[in-house]
Amino acid sequence: MKFRFATIALLVGLSSASIANACTSVAWNTEKGTFTSRTNDWVEATNPTLGGIQQGDMRSLQGNGVGDFYQVKYDIVAVLAYGELVHDGVNSEGLQVNTLFYNPMHMPTASNPSAITQFVFGEYLLANYATVDEAVKAIPTLNVGSLALEGMPMEIKLHWSITDKSGDRAVIEFDEDGINIYRGEEAMVMTNDPSMQVHIENQKNHQPNWENADRETDIGSNGNANAKSRFLHASYFQSKLTEPTSIQNGLMKLASVPYRVPTDAPYKDFGFGMSGYATEWTLTQSLETGDSVFEYNFKENWNTVKFNVYELMGKEFRVALATSQISQLAI
Repeated sequence: MKFRFATIALLVGLSSASIANACTSVAWNTEKGTFTSRTNDWVEATNPTLGGIQQGDMRSLQGNGVGDFYQVKYDIVAVLAYGELVHDGVNSEGLQVNTLFYNPMHMPTASNPSAITQFVFGEYLLANYATVDEAVKAIPTLNVGSLALEGMPMEIKLHWSITDKSGDRAVIEFDEDGINIYRGEEAMVMTNDPSMQVHIENQKNHQPNWENADRETDIGSNGNANAKSRFLHASYFQSKLTEPTSIQNGLMKLASVPYRVPTDAPYKDFGFGMSGYATEWTLTQSLETGDSVFEYNFKENWNTVKFNVYELMGKEFRVALATSQISQLAI
């Protein structure tokens, strides 16, 4: 199901620097609840921190203390990047946000301190809404706008997925023709540009080959790291998953689905020579139980951490996620 809000007055927002990167996000609805897994791919370390944001906290509308402030309605446990910017998170009601890079983002600049910037858009949804449906209905009424942030390696534009415990999911894209929101099954996989609509149509062209597939089947993915190929890769392997036998089994299965961009692989010339764009980290979660596995693989750090977001709700904490904590075998 696709919603289109074309009123230009409602389309302010998100075209400058931000916290999110080219990535893949996948959701999976099962008899044991909804699972999600996402990769975060980037040209540099984002120094992610796991942190709690509490109900009643006052948070800035434009990020890192900039702009007017608003009061948080729901507890949040989030991956924070570049300071206090919410990259991904889950709230106490079971609503989750993933933030991904989206080059076609088309929105004007924030013109006043009350605008919700791209740095805070995902956080604001988590802080104020309990379900995907609530958030989708509210989005066209929000005053949002883009704001540049010094220190970013390039201009960044965004889109978001929101998923809740019921299994409802939406992908939100701010395009030249308005706000495009994709719901349900067609929103279960997202990557980056081109638009979700292009990815969905491309997938339809290849899906007939998937029904009786084996290892020789051409699933449409060329094995490259570009967004079209990653979308087909994730869509195909997600479609082949069978029901999990446990929460742990579900987390493990879905974590194997998103394409992880290899370290040192040539990716793109961003204006300063060919750069890599490796998967910095992967986060896999059960929205039913809150069980989460965070895997960090970048530069000198190699780390896997398991935690439960619902058990951490309402607590004030900040824990670095990039620090290597691989256990040594003791015999």
